[in-house]
Amino acid sequence: MNHGLALSNDGNTLYASSSEAVFSWSYDAAAGTVSDTNTTLITGMDNDDHTTRTILMSQKEPGTLIVSRGSSSNLDFSAESIDTGHSQLKAFDLTTLGSDSEPLDFNTAGRLLGWGLRNSVGVAEEPLTGGIYSVENSVDQLERNDVDIHQSNPGEEMNYHGFLNGSTENQGGNYGYPLCYALWNTSIPNADNLTVGAQFTSDQNATVDDSFCAEERVPPRLTFEAHVAPLDIIFLPNGTKAYVSFHGSW
Repeated sequence: MNHGLALSNDGNTLYASSSEAVFSWSYDAAAGTVSDTNTTLITGMDNDDHTTRTILMSQKEPGTLIVSRGSSSNLDFSAESIDTGHSQLKAFDLTTLGSDSEPLDFNTAGRLLGWGLRNSVGVAEEPLTGGIYSVENSVDQLERNDVDIHQSNPGEEMNYHGFLNGSTENQGGNYGYPLCYALWNTSIPNADNLTVGAQFTSDQNATVDDSFCAEERVPPRLTFEAHVAPLDIIFLPNGTKAYVSFHGSW
């Protein structure tokens, strides 16, 4: 077990994650005990580098577990392929799993909430509407046209992924990584009219440029200073505020 912990809507099942899988145990709140044996629910998530697997049980769609899987390196170009399952946020309907069901494969199962998400460690559900949000740790050592811009770029991100129980605005879209990033400091080569939060690319070419990033990728709802490393997001019960915790730069 390395990171994720969640409780079922009825309080009778405990969920936890490793870098590879999500497991469940029967849970007795009164006794404060879990079962001696566990069930493997989701597998296929093993990769290097970013090994946390944040999990969140939806309160608006009971039985739906959200799972975040990061990239396998600082710049993981395999995440350009949706089939790898890298850098993705998915939702899984656990009510479809019977006691004898085979575990779900993260790469082929689940409802895609977003991809191109380098490492979304914090995930939250807005308590009134059910909107899904995540906070993103972006890349290190970034260059722009061979100029080092990593001290103040790219920005970290707060992203929005629609609802599980309603609107699916941008849901399943690509949020940029590893080709596009959110701008924090506008003092970069060939910035033109880029503003804070705009999507940009590190090296513009005939296939990928800033226009591609703006038109083909989903921008963040909020951009934070570079390298602050947001690790969690929690809403007040009335939905009026969200709190984000930051680890800070290495």
